[in-house]
Amino acid sequence: LVKVQGILDSKEDGDKLSSIEVHDMVCHVADAVLAGGIRRAALISLFSADDEEMIACKSGAWWENNPQRGRANNSAVLLRHKVTKEFFMDLWKRVELSGAGEPGIYLTNDKDWGTNPCCEIALRPFQFCNLCEVNVSDIESQEDLNARVKAAAFIGTLQAGYTDFHYLRDVWKRTTEKEALIGVSMTGIGSGVVLGYNMKEAANVVKKENERVANLIGINKSARTTTVKPAGTTSLTLGTSSGIHAWHNDYYIRRIRVGKNEAIYSYLAINHPELVEDEYFRPHDTAVISIPQKAPEGAILRTESPFQLLDRIKKVHLEWVKPGHRTGNNTHNVSATVSLKAEEWEIAGEWMWENREHYNGLSVLPYDGGSYTQAPFEDCTKEKYEEMMKYLHTVDLSKVIELEDNTALKEQAACAGGACEVK
Repeated sequence: LVKVQGILDSKEDGDKLSSIEVHDMVCHVADAVLAGGIRRAALISLFSADDEEMIACKSGAWWENNPQRGRANNSAVLLRHKVTKEFFMDLWKRVELSGAGEPGIYLTNDKDWGTNPCCEIALRPFQFCNLCEVNVSDIESQEDLNARVKAAAFIGTLQAGYTDFHYLRDVWKRTTEKEALIGVSMTGIGSGVVLGYNMKEAANVVKKENERVANLIGINKSARTTTVKPAGTTSLTLGTSSGIHAWHNDYYIRRIRVGKNEAIYSYLAINHPELVEDEYFRPHDTAVISIPQKAPEGAILRTESPFQLLDRIKKVHLEWVKPGHRTGNNTHNVSATVSLKAEEWEIAGEWMWENREHYNGLSVLPYDGGSYTQAPFEDCTKEKYEEMMKYLHTVDLSKVIELEDNTALKEQAACAGGACEVK
């Protein structure tokens, strides 16, 4: 509040706030949102593509002067029916030269429509996400896939009926009830299994179940039903690849940062020091837990070409997201992070332009080979994996007891979707 007040005090009576000032105020508010021991705010700022201040929002040493800006995904809005290839490619070049994938690009058919921070849901003004997720890494048949997405649609439709908001204006309730959105997502796509099944059939199962349950409980059927969220967090819980993304490698180490005041650190430091180490840049208060990971046989790996990922995004949009669309100016989206090497940016830009009907927004980052200290993902040998698994098998989480709230102001994997979270 002090920082927000500072921005307001810098203005004279009658002055308008600039877009960057409004953005900073919202980011400062996000800094105060905590739950479960970590920061839980997620933001997206959608801005006009000619807003130079917002385009340069994360230029220079912004993390020192304006660290609050790290709370938000910043994306320039482009209208599909108006944007020219020249304008698109000029903006694409700026994204490349930023060295950080900034700003993002959000394509829309309606300037008043927006999206959630991870960009998988098409939203009217004053509207919410309502997400459910299905693990498709281990499906055994078309019937199995259909049953899983049907269950998710059932739950999502029930959730769509909860619109008694006590703390929002009536317009939120009206908009939410009108379209009764659900978002049935799939994670573990990178295991390769689901791509061989009929996703259009599964999407129709979602729509049919949504309509059945909506009629039973007396709400509208959903305007848009199918999506793919990044699943950076749920994939960690399920032990799958995240959303549409590939597995990192056959064998790799997944690193998670924790505060040294957290119960899990105390337990591991005493009982399993092989799995925990000081964080290189903050050894006084932060540690890194290393967890061995193994991709399933036949899984898609991160060594794939980015164009294979882009084509998979297009395929899933056409066979899963689009068939689940009923009404609305925008479809839902496949949320994804695409990593590009220096020589791939130009060709990727052409792909993005030619296929602009098949996505709303994608996060595009410079490819990183994992050469920096304590990377979130690092390749390892089979022997190293097996050695670390011996220690992991003896971990007893029932002995991890938190007696007080040791909230550590950390980032959450959330939208990371397999990418480096230190974005």
